Amino acid sequence: MPVKRPVTLQDVADLAGVSRGAASFALTDRAGVSAATRERVRAAAAELGYRPNPTARNLRAARTGIIVVYLPSIATTLGYYTEAAFGMVDEALDAGLLVTLLPRPASGRPLPRIDADGIIAIDPVADDPVLEQLLAPGLPVVSGEAMPAEYRTVDGEVRSDHAAATRELLDHFAEHGARAPAIIVPEMFSGWSDEITQAYRDWCAERGVRERIEAVSVEGLTDSTIAATRKLLGDADPADAIISLTEGSVLNVITSATEYGRTVGEDLLVAAAVDSPALRYTEPSITAIDLHPRVFGRECMRIMREVLDERASGAAPRRRDVPIDVVFRDSTRGRGGAWERA
Repeated sequence: MPVKRPVTLQDVADLAGVSRGAASFALTDRAGVSAATRERVRAAAAELGYRPNPTARNLRAARTGIIVVYLPSIATTLGYYTEAAFGMVDEALDAGLLVTLLPRPASGRPLPRIDADGIIAIDPVADDPVLEQLLAPGLPVVSGEAMPAEYRTVDGEVRSDHAAATRELLDHFAEHGARAPAIIVPEMFSGWSDEITQAYRDWCAERGVRERIEAVSVEGLTDSTIAATRKLLGDADPADAIISLTEGSVLNVITSATEYGRTVGEDLLVAAAVDSPALRYTEPSITAIDLHPRVFGRECMRIMREVLDERASGAAPRRRDVPIDVVFRDSTRGRGGAWERA
């Protein structure tokens, strides 16, 4: 019985009625073929069940086919980074790329050898020696959120308008009776937390409102968030609304509020800067910003693919914005009634 041989690129080209080179260009989204030819080649590949050999393709392009994704040290405990990572993996698989996830190593541990085509840094922070090492070889770099100014210019960047979402939340607080809003922020600097903090400062300055900002340690998040909440609520002029930035920390805010006889959603409005499924089902349900992490991750990898294809041509750095949404729930309803769950 004859053994069925694998489908080759030449088979695809023959069925589509084009040259082998044109078929290759069409399947790798390179310029030089018309849209009609591209669709005809893709249809032929689908009909034959053709799958390109990633090893051969990478050898021809002098690539490894590997993208390193550098994550914050707390990434393994937070759902946002898991979802963003899945988004990057989904996009990478579509392109025949492999993803290596690299959480920030513990202090003192050596960085493993990096053999990759590019680096995606998610929520990069200032004063990070590991990030400095990753950037040193000059590999293509895409930043998920703003890269701190101390590092070299990135080849691509994916961001969201956190300032606008923060202002929307603060305006909502004011419309529902809050006069002393506060924010609880992580101690370590990142473009994400800095953008939110600056938007809060600007909003307070425009309205003559006193700033109430407490910084917490992400390593001891529970205890430090409880301490920060107690400080805000135990003040002579206590906060009546709180935005808690780090994922999960808002639950500690709600727990602490009961110590001061506050009722979340009535005389204390509370919101999270990072949404998660659990926040829909707490009592009360918690207003939060939906960052669409899986979409964000996909966009990071999509830009990396574009950078790898175009970097040799000296293309300008790319930037893409991912829309985010404030999801209003019971924790910020004020005394006007319940929100429909979202």
